[in-house]
Amino acid sequence: MARLLSGLLVASAAFSTLCEAAGQPPALQPLSSWNLDYGETQCLASRKYDDPANPVTLAIRQSPNGETYELLVGRKRRATEPVLEEEGIVDFGRGPINAWVLFYQTPDKAMDVHLFRISAADMAQARSATSVTMHIADASDVGFQLALMPQLLDGLQTCTADLKRYWNMDGEKDGTLSKGARGDLRNIFSSDDYPREAMKRLQQGQGQYLLLVDESGKVAGCQVLLATGVPILDAQACSVIERRARFAPALDKSGDPVRSTVITPPIRWRFG
Repeated sequence: MARLLSGLLVASAAFSTLCEAAGQPPALQPLSSWNLDYGETQCLASRKYDDPANPVTLAIRQSPNGETYELLVGRKRRATEPVLEEEGIVDFGRGPINAWVLFYQTPDKAMDVHLFRISAADMAQARSATSVTMHIADASDVGFQLALMPQLLDGLQTCTADLKRYWNMDGEKDGTLSKGARGDLRNIFSSDDYPREAMKRLQQGQGQYLLLVDESGKVAGCQVLLATGVPILDAQACSVIERRARFAPALDKSGDPVRSTVITPPIRWRFG
């Protein structure tokens, strides 16, 4: 279910002048209100900016456990590169927040997306921010005007709380579930799954993931709980798990299959 948060559509010239004086790019102006999508597996707020004929989309996604946020910048496809990772910075006007950035194309190949992941503590700066600037190494900075951020973040938190209930995230603790989902991930990975970009950079890491498992035992969603520090490894781990993992679904008090969540054991990417 989508909800709209109306905001200012036009910023003053003075605001853009201040950005330029501070050495930041003029903030792109919004073309629409925030659209807060209460999805079945995620809570996503998005807004279109800049040119109506070729808009730039800024999206914010909160993880189901509420501990991290993803900021996504989407543009009409211009690049031909495969999945890449780059060094990046997010700045809400209170100083740079370092973040690795994952670049990829949407499944339909229609859009280029840069995904920045930051902590909930860093995202708290957005509550009082009037703009955000995104920096990617060896690329032009892009800035966005922000408005109604307290309402937007509160809406995302409300959505996340609903998402937790929908997926019975605390079901084994509160007695909603008589048995949690069960499965084995040890044999679903192979050496061929190691991302080429990570191999070229000799990157290794260990991550842990929150899985949304439906009534049939299929993984409907995968979110990073403990990041490897290498976004391309986390993205690949979730991709493999969503495609290959199967679980015996959780059971409610009557013994019927129900939705649930699973926290994976640590998954380690290493050479040798």
